Amino acid sequence: MQQKSTTEQNLELQRTTALKFKEFQPDVEVITFTQEGSRSGSGQWAANAVVTIGGKQYQEIIGPWEIGGDPLPDPATPFAPTPVTVNYFDGSSEVLG
Repeated sequence: MQQKSTTEQNLELQRTTALKFKEFQPDVEVITFTQEGSRSGSGQWAANAVVTIGGKQYQEIIGPWEIGGDPLPDPATPFAPTPVTVNYFDGSSEVLG
C-alpha cells in the first residue's frame, strides 16, 4: 500500500533528491521529474525522472535514498561541479548550485 504525500512534501523531496543525486553524479546537467512521486510500502519515497548527463538522457527512478533505471556513466574525473537545472513535476523549475 502506497502512502500519500502532499504536493508540498513531494516538491521538497524532489529538491532533496536532486541535491543528493548531484553529490554522486556532479556532472548532471538537468533533472526532470516526470511524476509527483510516492512512498512504497516500506516508506521509501521515489519518483520517475529523466536525467541528462553529457547531453544524453537516462530514465531513472530516484529518491533521497534510492536510485534505479538506466545505467549511468561514471562521473568525469577530475570534475568541476556545475549547476543543475531541476524541472519539478508541477512545471516549476530552479537551478541548484
